[in-house]
Formats: sequence, C-alpha cells, structure tokens
Amino acid sequence: MKAIIRSMLAGMLILAGACGTTVHMTGAWKAPEAPAEGYHNILVASLTSNVGAQQMVETQMAAALQKRGITAGKGLDLFPPKFNPVSDQDKSAATQKIIDAGYTAVLTTSLVNKESQTRYVPGSVSYAPYPAYGWYGRFWGYYGYMYGSVYSPGYYTTDKRYFLESNLYDLKQDGKLVWSGQSETYNPNSLESFAKAFATQVSDALQNGGLLKR
Repeated sequence: MKAIIRSMLAGMLILAGACGTTVHMTGAWKAPEAPAEGYHNILVASLTSNVGAQQMVETQMAAALQKRGITAGKGLDLFPPKFNPVSDQDKSAATQKIIDAGYTAVLTTSLVNKESQTRYVPGSVSYAPYPAYGWYGRFWGYYGYMYGSVYSPGYYTTDKRYFLESNLYDLKQDGKLVWSGQSETYNPNSLESFAKAFATQVSDALQNGGLLKR
C-alpha cells in the first residue's frame, strides 16, 4: 500500500510539472502611426545580461512568429557578445547589420519588475478509507503506517511574480515605438516553459493587434 501511495504522489508531481508555466497579458497599447499592413520581417532582441535566458527567449519568440508566417531572427545572431548599446560605433554597426538583414521592425523583451513573497504551507494528513483488516485493523499497525507515510509536515515557500514588457519598434520610422505589451507570470516552472508560454502570448497579442503581416 505504501508503494501505491508513493507512486500516486510521484504521478501527481509529474502532472504538476507537465502543466507548464502560465503567462498572462495584462495590457497592450498600439500607436496610431503603426502601419495597417503590419510587419513581416522582425528581429527579436531580449534585453538581459543572462546569455542563456536571452538565447531561450529569443529562440522561442522567433519560433512563435515564424509559425505565423513571419520572417523572424534573433538579436544574438547579429549583436556581438560585448555589444555596447551606448556606444555610437557599436550602434551604427548593429544598425547596418539589421538593415542588411532586411528587418523592418525590432521586438524587444525585458523584465521590468520581480516580486517575492514568503508564505507558510501548513501540513496535511491524507485520508482514504480502507477495509478493517491487516494494518488498518490493529492499533499499532495503523499508527505506524499513518505516522510515517501519510502526514506531510508544513514548510515555507517563496512565491515569485515576474512582470515583463515587450515593445515593437518600426525601423522605417526611425525606430519609433508602435506597440507595447505588458505581461506577468507566477512561479514559472522553468526557463523553457516560461519562454514558450511568453512567446505564445506575445505573438498572439501582436497578431490580434494587427501588427503581423499575413
């Protein structure tokens, strides 16, 4: 019986992990100057010093846009590792690369805030009736089984909420901001699951807003 319960608990943990990460769009804005036909060639640039996170987010976002028929590329493929965004020389070289690659818009993504809150999760005792024989029908058998196998002690856990911003800039209008979207995620399971969910939500918002050329 213990083995069965352990197997059930393991299965619950697997299912919980498989649920993935949920990302919610909390707001979006579109400039009146945004072209009605939308954009077809978009460069994705994740603004973070974490190269691993940048790679994951840009890859998933570009893939989500490509599924909608958009030509999308990653900033990591154009910007050098030591790219300095405040250097006129670096900006000039990067701008030329973007133009040569044929991109007409840049989609930036960035983390704008993070909130953490610690809370206590109380312990619990699982209950399931069982026929009155075997370990259940004798006090010490029942006591020993329930004490060591079913009770889950309480513990402290930290919940994390991330607030993100995505901006779309029109390169044909001298880099003018034409769309901005805000989103949030709560306790992401992993960087990969977050990046996939985030990419889906942002690309959906762009398409619904008429920013993607079909």
